[in-house]
Amino acid sequence: MIERARIFDALDARIVHGFSTRRGGASEGSYAGLNLATRTGDDPAKVAENLRRLCAAAGFAPGTLVRARQVHGAKVVAAARARAGAAADGIWAHRDDAPVVVGVHTADCVPVLLADEAGRAVAAVHAGWRGLVAGVIPAAVAALSAAGVPPQRLLAAIGPCIEQAAFEVGEAVAAHFPPEVVARRPEWPRPHVDLVAAARAQLVGCGVAPDRIERVGGCTFAHPERYFSYRRDGANMGQHLAFIGFAG
Repeated sequence: MIERARIFDALDARIVHGFSTRRGGASEGSYAGLNLATRTGDDPAKVAENLRRLCAAAGFAPGTLVRARQVHGAKVVAAARARAGAAADGIWAHRDDAPVVVGVHTADCVPVLLADEAGRAVAAVHAGWRGLVAGVIPAAVAALSAAGVPPQRLLAAIGPCIEQAAFEVGEAVAAHFPPEVVARRPEWPRPHVDLVAAARAQLVGCGVAPDRIERVGGCTFAHPERYFSYRRDGANMGQHLAFIGFAG
């Protein structure tokens, strides 16, 4: 149901975090499992039950979860603004806001969780290829820095997402990325982009130490029994939740 990052183990026990999988849920059909989003057409009652199960397993109350309307951009907002209805692809919160848990939905895009080593501030980031190009990860790091947490004090976890072998793109998309994250092989008619490597490179470029970045989970496209995938299953499918915050 939940995959967690070992890099956060040393943080205060009141900090909860995780990347949901599709296992252990009540949804059916193309949403089968732990779908945590209603906007793709699932039964809202099933989604509510899925959220209840996730929160019980993770250790936080459903009412403390804050999400934003995601638009594949680079806007990062404080939890209070997200709760008020702001559109954003990154949300951050401070321990002073507790209890609060920030979360983003993904189903191939890259989820990134950030936390201050002292456990005072956290952020959840939704980074698809457009968000990576737009700079949503640097924007999240900058937001935490403005809140008093420099990049050198951050821990980061990159969650389940589509991996390079499955992420074929056109030349126009590939041109937005540095050559080191774009692969071309004779058996591939078009280039493939490594979104995990791109996210990691952006974190390092912002000042997050490489040994403070952990990759969690696997390829969403390649494991249908474990993950939802937009590219594999189309628009009417479930979505995961990447979450981090202060349970109390």
